[in-house]
Amino acid sequence: MNSNPRNSLDYSNAELDQMSDNTVIDVLPDKTDDENLSKYVLIKHDYYSTDSDFGRHLLKTFLAGLCNSYNSSIVVYLVDKGTRLLDKTNPLYDDLLSLSRKTEIIIADQDSIDEYGVNVSLDSGISYQSSDSIAEDVIYLADLLVLE
Repeated sequence: MNSNPRNSLDYSNAELDQMSDNTVIDVLPDKTDDENLSKYVLIKHDYYSTDSDFGRHLLKTFLAGLCNSYNSSIVVYLVDKGTRLLDKTNPLYDDLLSLSRKTEIIIADQDSIDEYGVNVSLDSGISYQSSDSIAEDVIYLADLLVLE
């Protein structure tokens, strides 16, 4: 008896017609190499939603989720008030610091840092770009998660 698996070329047309009624749907397909590439997150505020107290709790939870994710390559963009996360006085600074250890890079909007007078405490892994440079980066990203 041959124990080698057969591929579709080994079956006759009649056998293939009979099997065509048995449709298999792959609900959770295996990840491809493309799906394991860098994930991009753009953070626009130092809290999530319109309520700053609960919003900080939500953002804290989200940052923890990113820290604990299976993906080892995360690129974070900080724009507008999101750049305030880089300031040691921000309540979520430690959470961003934890995330920075996992990220590939954190890209901060220099224009926003200047506008809000952010005293940047986190040095390693931070790249500073202008607003228009960040816009050019993110316009081509197909899988960008934006937190507003």
